[in-house]
Amino acid sequence: MQSAVQQPLDGLTQLVNHVADKKILPDPQLFKAPKQAEFGSGGWLAETIGSGLGAAIPYMAVEVATRGALGKAGSMAEGTGVMRAINMSTEEAATAGNLAKALRFAAPAGKMAVNGAVFGLVLTPSSDASQGFWAQREKAAASSAITFGTMGLTGAGLMAGAEARLGLPMTNQAFALSYKGIGVRLGANALGGSVGGLASAESNSLLAGKGFATKEEVGHSMASFMVTGAALDAMHLGGDYYQAAKAVARTRELTAPPKLNPADQQMLEKMQQAHFQYFHEESDPVTGLTKDRSTDQSPASIAAVGFSLTAHGVAADHGWISREQAADYSLKVLDNLWSSKQGDDAQGTSGTHGLFYHFLDPKTGLRQGQNEVSTIDTALLMGGVLYARNYFDGASPKETQIRDLSNKLYNRVEWNWATNEDGRLSMGWTPEDGFIKSDWQAYNEAHILLLLGMGSPTHPLPATMWEKYMSTAKLTDQYGQKNLEFGPMFGHQYTQVWMDFRGKLDATNKKLGFDYFENSRRAALAQHAYAVANPQGWRGYGALDWGLTASDGPAEVTKIVDGKEREFHTYNARGFPNAPDDGTIAPTAAAASLPFAPEIVMPTLKHWLTERPEIFGHQGFADAFNPTFDSAKPSGWIDAERLGIDQGPILLMTENYRHGSIWQKMQNDANLQTALDKAGFTRRPIAAPGVNWLSQFMSGQPAS
Repeated sequence: MQSAVQQPLDGLTQLVNHVADKKILPDPQLFKAPKQAEFGSGGWLAETIGSGLGAAIPYMAVEVATRGALGKAGSMAEGTGVMRAINMSTEEAATAGNLAKALRFAAPAGKMAVNGAVFGLVLTPSSDASQGFWAQREKAAASSAITFGTMGLTGAGLMAGAEARLGLPMTNQAFALSYKGIGVRLGANALGGSVGGLASAESNSLLAGKGFATKEEVGHSMASFMVTGAALDAMHLGGDYYQAAKAVARTRELTAPPKLNPADQQMLEKMQQAHFQYFHEESDPVTGLTKDRSTDQSPASIAAVGFSLTAHGVAADHGWISREQAADYSLKVLDNLWSSKQGDDAQGTSGTHGLFYHFLDPKTGLRQGQNEVSTIDTALLMGGVLYARNYFDGASPKETQIRDLSNKLYNRVEWNWATNEDGRLSMGWTPEDGFIKSDWQAYNEAHILLLLGMGSPTHPLPATMWEKYMSTAKLTDQYGQKNLEFGPMFGHQYTQVWMDFRGKLDATNKKLGFDYFENSRRAALAQHAYAVANPQGWRGYGALDWGLTASDGPAEVTKIVDGKEREFHTYNARGFPNAPDDGTIAPTAAAASLPFAPEIVMPTLKHWLTERPEIFGHQGFADAFNPTFDSAKPSGWIDAERLGIDQGPILLMTENYRHGSIWQKMQNDANLQTALDKAGFTRRPIAAPGVNWLSQFMSGQPAS
């Protein structure tokens, strides 16, 4: 207690009174200094351990106090090369230059040295009457900076050496918090503390003009700071355990299945089954390719095929069809896609370089009309292909063939072929005009495209492309919701049909303080608030009627409504903010946001199914309706068609909300995990020993 409380108190009291030049603080003597024990005796050992533990407590107080100031300085300089090097992820460090690696390695020791200097300057008592006050404090600050800096550098070096030499994954949180990892951490920091103790004894003695320290001084200092090093790491370990348990508790809270009453379950089941009917009825009986929309002459949409492959697995889980039927369908689709001709010819091909045309003839699987080889639509297709690979995990010849074809299709895609001179992915290519000049820049639906490209084992996109893609994301703050801007809701939904972003953070998320799932939640809440506020005065908008996304619309026309000139459109990417709005509500915008914000989506779905039955049919919701365009009808203009890329997300995101089955099938996909690692995502926290129990205690939920 003398070293933990009395000495720091004496140091602080002396400093304040000296600076003020009067006795502002009292000089309470709470604990007496222990008598000097004989070197090597039991009393000496007890005193050594006590002083080591005592030094750790005030040092941690200094660390907490300086963390805010250093954090502020870091945020002010976060755009500099130094700060980027310090904050780079493990994956980035693997390919970084030597200087960047050195900065990243030395930064924690540098912080310890700064904390040590403050510790020595503020909390070390001045007791030598032959030296001036500031001279003593300066020497104490220098000695403490040397001591703690050496301690941090040595401990980090020992852990890095153990990681490299023994193959211990110290950068992996689960290992670092395991029994073995804790042992390595404590051992390395205890040894680092002993080296710091040697530096302390010698620096104190040399700075005081006494020459080299005696053997007893060195022994006492090394033993004491060995305890300090272990104690500091134990405190940090406690903080790491708390943060890990907090993250696990939050993740378990997010991933817990919803508590729905039987009526709500029945409503959602009916809704999902109706939307599956679209894929059951609008997929060609021979090729299995799914039409873009519910009209006789509609081409097949490869994005709709991706949703359809996924929908058939969900249908089998619910018993709407058998697993055998789902396997037959999936095998038919995959075989057709694999065997269809690829090449640069304008006609008679399904695509080129493994990518597919946006629209295909549903009966032949070949390009229909003039449309582009689409990078994003190929990615949505491949989302379904990889789902089929993960869903059909049985040993039967049929399911084995599904996995084989899925691998062939995914591995054939030359994602890097579509990279332009700016290092970004083009939106597409046509044989008539070459690559489309527009390329993918964040934030939008292309997360799935970048991840599938980065995870490819045959034609991978570089890890740097993720940072380049996300560098153009813009933050918006609308109706109290701060999130990355993308007006139409589909950009927040498509990727998350297959990717569970809850608890996963990349560099952008870490800066924002929330993940992409939360970003989509905020976008849905902002759209809902926009509809309630209804600043443009559209008919029907409100808390139960909302949702803007890419959808059909009533007509390309200008009309006078309620004495005001209004412009209306057909198919358009409607949204909020910074996207057009003509009063057209698309059910998929709200319904496919069910996992993000069930508290606003469930009332909307109940309202539509009970109060607007005219917008729901045997293939699910109509693509859109517009109460302003035709005020003579309860829901105004109602689209006569359904679209595969809108029906799919309703079915599949509802499934993720109710059961999480698609996310669960995809969470261990090796290619997606590779991509997440390359993009710098931290994995969902793994419960190391003790973490799960603590998270259970914090959340009040059963351990899992």
